[in-house]
Amino acid sequence: MSDRPVVSVVVPFFNNKRHIAACIESLLGQREVGGPYELILIDNRSTDGSASIVAGFSGLTLLDEQTPGAYAARNTGIRAARAPLIAFTDADCVVDADWLRTIRDGMREPSIGILLGHIRYPGRASPAMRLLGAYENAKTEYVMNHCPPAFHYGYANNMAVRASIFTELGLFEEWQRAADSELIHRLASRRPELRPAFQRSMRVTHMEFLHARDRARRLRLYTRTNARIETFRELGLGQRLGTLLHLLRLES
Repeated sequence: MSDRPVVSVVVPFFNNKRHIAACIESLLGQREVGGPYELILIDNRSTDGSASIVAGFSGLTLLDEQTPGAYAARNTGIRAARAPLIAFTDADCVVDADWLRTIRDGMREPSIGILLGHIRYPGRASPAMRLLGAYENAKTEYVMNHCPPAFHYGYANNMAVRASIFTELGLFEEWQRAADSELIHRLASRRPELRPAFQRSMRVTHMEFLHARDRARRLRLYTRTNARIETFRELGLGQRLGTLLHLLRLES
């Protein structure tokens, strides 16, 4: 069909009144995508008026998912998506104007099944938060490029997946957390010829975190929930040193 989108964007939301308008505006303002794209937002039982804000925008699809959890909402969006590429971000994130173009460029390599991008934090974030963010991005780039699949992980606030992967392997596990990492490990197990990759120019700004202590608390939760994935391994000392060296090279 001539009006089939080239990318579907899936955004779950739950009580995100504070940031959701800025998120949508950034998605509607994408440049040089190379074809039509669709925006699918899924209300996951919000009570703060977020859905009314979303409904005030034209040019998007608003769905409802009553099962609690962002992955259940994402799965509802995936079922409705019509494009061969599905991009994910969260309602507390603002994407760069070339985000979708960068995703399409990054997925031109047929061996890449899942693409992860660079996460920034607001300009008013603390210096410690910005330093932690730089380390997180360097870690993702290093792990994807230099570490075996057992150490790989994902994050659905800046992620793109080929729709065929969901068709073949199934949707996200409807866990509270870490289902994005589980999908990457499922892909490695069942389709090892497809790989995840990191795209440094695929950028979003995560508006929620301003202080490193809050972000570190969330990262500790991810560490515990990643343990549910049988094939997942936490980074050892050697990999963490490799990440620090990679960060120093990026900053030099």
